[in-house]
Amino acid sequence: MKIFFVILFLINNLILFSQWEPSDLVLSKKTKELDKIYDSNYDIIKTDFNPNYFNIIIDNKQTGYLCLRQAPSKHDVFDYMLIFDNDLNIDHIKILAYREDWGGEIRSKRWLKQFSNREIEDVQAISGATISVNSLKTDISKLKSEMSKWLK
Repeated sequence: MKIFFVILFLINNLILFSQWEPSDLVLSKKTKELDKIYDSNYDIIKTDFNPNYFNIIIDNKQTGYLCLRQAPSKHDVFDYMLIFDNDLNIDHIKILAYREDWGGEIRSKRWLKQFSNREIEDVQAISGATISVNSLKTDISKLKSEMSKWLK
């Protein structure tokens, strides 16, 4: 069990300290999701903080932030997008690529809605996806902290 946590720690640090570049498939899914949310009436501009973070512009006004991230699952990583409003409240979350055979339930829209209306620590676990759920919750907490520091 200790070996598992050491491996998870190493994977997490590898992800944190290396710059991940989203694949073309992930980028196309991001665009498709944004078009669905904003009816194609938006623009995104890369931030100077991270090349995978964007300002969301609607009618020449910033309305929030888009972040593309990876989080570790049991044997691999999964890609997700998170949309914050200007006050860093979670507006939308979508799993863009999940590569495990088990735990794919975290892609459920119904389950992901919890992040928009609950504190992260109150998000319910999913049987069979405990590692992915905890990884996503941890990564979102880190992301909110990073964004808070950057915006100050």
